Amino acid sequence: MPGTVERWGLSTDLAVLDRLVQVRGRSIVDVGCGAGALARSLAERGAAVLGVEPDPVQAERNRDAPETDGVRFAEGRAEALPVDDGAVDGVIFGRSLHHVPEAAMRPALREAQRVLGSGGFLYVLEPVMEGAFSAVMKPFHDETEVRRQAREALAESAPLFGSVREIHYEVERRFESHAAFVDLFSGLSYNSYGADAVRSESVKRLFEAGRTEEGDYAFLQPMRVDLFHTERE
Repeated sequence: MPGTVERWGLSTDLAVLDRLVQVRGRSIVDVGCGAGALARSLAERGAAVLGVEPDPVQAERNRDAPETDGVRFAEGRAEALPVDDGAVDGVIFGRSLHHVPEAAMRPALREAQRVLGSGGFLYVLEPVMEGAFSAVMKPFHDETEVRRQAREALAESAPLFGSVREIHYEVERRFESHAAFVDLFSGLSYNSYGADAVRSESVKRLFEAGRTEEGDYAFLQPMRVDLFHTERE
């Protein structure tokens, strides 16, 4: 892994991605695509995107959603992508590598190498379990261990790829109300906690600490991107 960390301050996930990679005209696999927000944003930028989602409930929702030009969805796992060898220009794990079971993390990264063509890129975006937003999340969804596992798998898999950059930045997470926060995190079928855990008094007290003068709620969340490139022939 690189010795130099680039620190970019407050930004957004898409602004960072736009600075780091050019996606127009490129074929990209969005691994663990969730509801497809990133996949659709990539398509708007001119990419041809395959969103792969392992959760059967969310995958069914994706199949039933209105079609988006440039986006296809498939149900599948990160370690068994429905893609031919060397067939794509980019693989993105957008906040998803830590959702891969630990035993499958390294196979999933080898799978990314398999499907990437020469000169392609692997883009791994992971939240850092620090800061105000993580403090609110920890009582009902503490991902400290799985994110550590993802970091170790990524470090061990780095030799599979060529050049690498490490970028740290922060995003601001804003919510109109605690109810909006509960609605969002209770509706994620791929997580195991229930709505009661999200709306608990302990979480609500932590959430109230983020109240702004405007009356909504804002929290900073540290983020990290590791960008790898395959070698050109």
